Amino acid sequence: MKNLFFSNLNGFRALAAFAVILAHCSYWIPSPKTDGYSILHFFMTFNGGEGGRLGVIFFFILSGFLISYLLFTELKEYGKINLIYFYLRRFFRIWPLYLLVIFIGFFIYPFFVIDVSFNESASLWMYLCFLANFDHIYNYFPASSILGVQWSVSVEEQFYLFWPILIRLIAKTKYLMIFLICIILFSEIFYLTLGIKLRAGEYHLISCMKYLSAGGLLAYLCFHQPVFFQKITDFLSNKINNIVIYIISFVILFCEKIIIDKLPIYKYFIDIVPLIFFMYVIFEQNYSSNSFYKIGKFKLLDHLGKISYGLYLLHMIVINFILIFLPRDENYFLEYVIITIVATIILSILSFNYFEAYFLKFNRKYKMISSEK
Repeated sequence: MKNLFFSNLNGFRALAAFAVILAHCSYWIPSPKTDGYSILHFFMTFNGGEGGRLGVIFFFILSGFLISYLLFTELKEYGKINLIYFYLRRFFRIWPLYLLVIFIGFFIYPFFVIDVSFNESASLWMYLCFLANFDHIYNYFPASSILGVQWSVSVEEQFYLFWPILIRLIAKTKYLMIFLICIILFSEIFYLTLGIKLRAGEYHLISCMKYLSAGGLLAYLCFHQPVFFQKITDFLSNKINNIVIYIISFVILFCEKIIIDKLPIYKYFIDIVPLIFFMYVIFEQNYSSNSFYKIGKFKLLDHLGKISYGLYLLHMIVINFILIFLPRDENYFLEYVIITIVATIILSILSFNYFEAYFLKFNRKYKMISSEK
């Protein structure tokens, strides 16, 4: 079995997960209505909520990149893609924890809710079929916020369902890059014309395909286009270029709402900067020999990245039970945020080592290409 490991991606998984966690802490945990706390919320949410959105976008692009690169590698090494093995790997990695959280959200959490008017509006069957994103769109948001984060996992599972088939059908043709670019453009056009009119239209699979396909496009360029690869690598050999790109991109992303206020037309291009920047980050971190900093050196983040799936799925359970069992006192906002982060990390470690690890043993049996250290 060929080993393929990108050593500088786990840290970004952790950062993306914590961006979502902080955004949800800011939204769900009550806090004093003072200027000081307003400033704190501003930075916790990366300018009013953008942090959570950007974290999910990064997850999508990263998933598209990794899955596509592994599929390209498998196709090159074995001459084919084993679809059954692919789906089994996804099953053992994604389904167990997802289903456990669904069980807690639908069957355990309601027993602890004090509000007698509580009534879960989410469709259990849609969640079990990995259609939570469409449940948000057509049935409104769930009453239990524990069920609020599964939409992105559902999007990825829908993507995994057809993506390896597409790659197997057209990977050996000269039209793959054109096809990927067309998907990105179609996805953006769909969102701007139809998706934006839907409640939670940004959760629609087609709306999200631009991010997943962008990851696939990056994988294609890295794997199949050595000339492109060399030109970009040469550019990245200048450390100053790297620093300037990071700073400019970070400032634009942080100031997007301000830019829209001053330049309303920018709202139609709001996806372009994070899409290009996150593609750049993935490429630069893994292929540049002269990065100003490789995040893989940050060992704590690297370890947290390994449990990022648990961090993402489990943090809303922690937040909800904090709000049930601890006093709803806005003066404890900071304490509750710290408890949320620490408890989520502990819960995710336990989940990874004593629950997910059991199923990952089966996952490894069906790997054609190893992506672990």
